Amino acid sequence: MTLQERVWQRRNRLRNRFSSPASSESGESPASAPAPRRKSTLADVAEQAGVSTSTASRALNGHGGLAPATRAAVEDAAARLNFQPSALARSLRTQRTFTVGFVVPDVSSPFYAATLQGAQGTLERAGYRVMLMDANQDVDRELAAVETLLSHQVDGLLISSAGLPRDVFEGTLEDRPTPTVFFDGVIEGAGDGAVTLDDERGIVLLVEHLVEHGHERIGLLAGSQRESAGAARFRAFLSATAVHGLKPEKRDVKLCSWAIEDGRRAGAELLAEETPVTAVIASSAELALGFMSAASARGARIPDDVALVAFDDPYFGDLLEPPLTAVAYDPRSVGAIAAELLVAGMRSQPERRELRIPVKLVRRRSCGCGADRAQ
Repeated sequence: MTLQERVWQRRNRLRNRFSSPASSESGESPASAPAPRRKSTLADVAEQAGVSTSTASRALNGHGGLAPATRAAVEDAAARLNFQPSALARSLRTQRTFTVGFVVPDVSSPFYAATLQGAQGTLERAGYRVMLMDANQDVDRELAAVETLLSHQVDGLLISSAGLPRDVFEGTLEDRPTPTVFFDGVIEGAGDGAVTLDDERGIVLLVEHLVEHGHERIGLLAGSQRESAGAARFRAFLSATAVHGLKPEKRDVKLCSWAIEDGRRAGAELLAEETPVTAVIASSAELALGFMSAASARGARIPDDVALVAFDDPYFGDLLEPPLTAVAYDPRSVGAIAAELLVAGMRSQPERRELRIPVKLVRRRSCGCGADRAQ
């Protein structure tokens, strides 16, 4: 037996030893199984399109100076070969990661979930991925989240701040000038832009509506005063009630975190007063839910015993009993617009911009409106 014959004999023994029972029973030869498909490379795309590798790279990365026919040939070859560019190679070549950090105080909040959807859609269309971090309503965790994202060399940051001081934030970014856009919870004067809700207008609409119903003693679940939105809504409440000649008592204003549990606690305190308020403004949907729970536990009927309105119209607002009167807006647009500002900031150096999202009043039965007035 020759050396070549002995090699083939040994190879066949090994093939028989490691062949699967299923293939043996069916009579299939292991050699007939398809080989794993090799991942297509940029060189494969260039060869298929009949161009150089550098031309293929320029076409796929959107560079100018190429004939339309050449660009079309490269894109068609990439599609036929199912070519997927290497994110690592792209980052090494461009010194960018094409990732954006997204920091929010509470990922479980319907508001932040919706803003993430809006932002992610905009960023993905621009070629960026999103890294989500939850600060859990804590400024120390917010700072840690920012530091973590910076260590991953994100190209930009979208942040709803839980109240991080400006000097601390800017000190963190001092050696890494990363474009940053704030939304909802802003750090005044920091970053490259901000997108906020019209907090003042929203509270004015709620106060005016309760006054229309004849309420003269209105309570407030104010929300966190560390955050810009909570502070703005508190100031607007004091101004709007003063316009109507109302002077809320200190005991009728409850400072809360943005949690349902804290809304329940503060609501129980309001309802336990000897002469309780006749209407309550909740500064968020979570606080409104907490108040409804407290009212139910105490046997107080909404709106017969106490009216309730809220800033934030959650997607389930009309499914509550009673349906919730609230200030509404599109939370997805908040995230999308903030992402648009950030993409512009990452691609150039535009002037800092601050945009405000309009709000409207949605009337339902929790304030005392009948079905004919609800809209």
